[in-house]
Amino acid sequence: MSQTDFVEARSFDHIPERERHGNVTGQFQLWFMINATLITLLTGAVGTLYKLDLASTLLAILIGSIFGTLFQAFHGAQGPRMGLPQMIQSRVQFGSRGAVLPLAAAMLCQFGFAVFYIQTGAQSLGNLSHFAHPEALQVVFGVAAMAVAIIGYRLVLRVERFASYATLINLVLLSIAAFTWLPLRGLLSQHHFAVVAFLAQFGASATYQIAIAPIVSDYTRYLPSRTKGSAVSSAVFFGTLLAAVWLEFLGAALSAAFPNADLIASIRDLGDRFGFGLGSATMIIGAISCLIACAVTLYSGTVAVLSAAEAFRPIRSTASLRTMTIGCGGLLAIVAVVSMPPNLLDSFSAFLSLLGYFLIPWTAINLTDYYFVRRGAFSITDIMMPNGGIYGKWNKAGIVSYGCGFIAMIPFFSTSLYTGAIASKLNGADIAFSIGLVSATAVYLFLMRRFDRAAELKVVVLAPLNTLDSHDALVGTDMGTSPSGHLYAADH
Repeated sequence: MSQTDFVEARSFDHIPERERHGNVTGQFQLWFMINATLITLLTGAVGTLYKLDLASTLLAILIGSIFGTLFQAFHGAQGPRMGLPQMIQSRVQFGSRGAVLPLAAAMLCQFGFAVFYIQTGAQSLGNLSHFAHPEALQVVFGVAAMAVAIIGYRLVLRVERFASYATLINLVLLSIAAFTWLPLRGLLSQHHFAVVAFLAQFGASATYQIAIAPIVSDYTRYLPSRTKGSAVSSAVFFGTLLAAVWLEFLGAALSAAFPNADLIASIRDLGDRFGFGLGSATMIIGAISCLIACAVTLYSGTVAVLSAAEAFRPIRSTASLRTMTIGCGGLLAIVAVVSMPPNLLDSFSAFLSLLGYFLIPWTAINLTDYYFVRRGAFSITDIMMPNGGIYGKWNKAGIVSYGCGFIAMIPFFSTSLYTGAIASKLNGADIAFSIGLVSATAVYLFLMRRFDRAAELKVVVLAPLNTLDSHDALVGTDMGTSPSGHLYAADH
């Protein structure tokens, strides 16, 4: 096996058809494993943190997860058609340099998640081994995740293919243990409903799913272009939704039963009560799941960094460049982990709230443009140009819409760090996500009301090939080349 086969060289660049591989089943397993981590337990504990009863918490988890997963699933269909990582596609809506705005948000999102994955994975190993130096475990875990991310997509697929079966069995046994040992009937009979608490859990579950949106096409872009978009969206939707709801339900039940206990310790204790070494197995499987997810976030965070940098200076994607960037990002994440306070749940809850505020306007603009404005017709060649080609360096419509969406949410912010004026009048209820979605979408549609799609499509089809060689031409029903060899994506 050559170094090219072993260590992935691709990052922000387009994946040509000859390098496409995989299938929808593999994507389902991948996205199931992305959420099948112990950190997902924390998302399900937000309702309990706000004193919400278990039944209402479970309902908020289900509705919020479905709502958030819809966005990431629609992003997933973009990958095979365009062959590009998720966030560089934002150059269409924001311009090559204007896209630095959502790219920065995605970078902080992914490296932020890496911090929590490292902390949770190391805690799982520490809980198992009772190691006296947690910082050393965090460093080792972070370095291991960096190594997996450097090797890249093929290794991630191979590991998760086997890990997904072990994780599924583990979750089934933990669920049996929960029904056996936890006082679920009594907990479900209690009623402590509050709108603020319900919205907090809804928002946390929805944001947790939306947070995956900036990385979906990073992996679905490797699928053959002939893969049906609906099949890809379904794999992403059901894979992440199943894992999220399952783990968050367990997290909610454990936090309701043991409100003052550490969730990682609680899930270990639940497995120990079941017997057969389930507690220890849960810690091992949980650490492996966190390792895979951490590698994925480091990978995508690196793609975001290089995509942003490439807009200002042409960069050639190489294995050594990926290695260096992942190494720098991973080291920063490790430093952040070592410096974090031990109260993981409070830190993670605040992180999710802030994350949603930055990502909501972007996902609204990106999906509106893809499905309603340009309807899947893009020039891959121009997207890959540092000067933005036909999309320009700065796209006023996307930038202004993002700014308006974000500003409109500020009075509705409700976090431990800041509570907006309107949120205060709503007793702290956080409905900022709905305000951001509606306002960013409305402003973008208004600014693009005179957009001439037919005229742009003619340019897309006839423009000369500038950045991709003829071997990169895609085949299939959704992708093609112009008579002059220009690479484009369109809904023919």
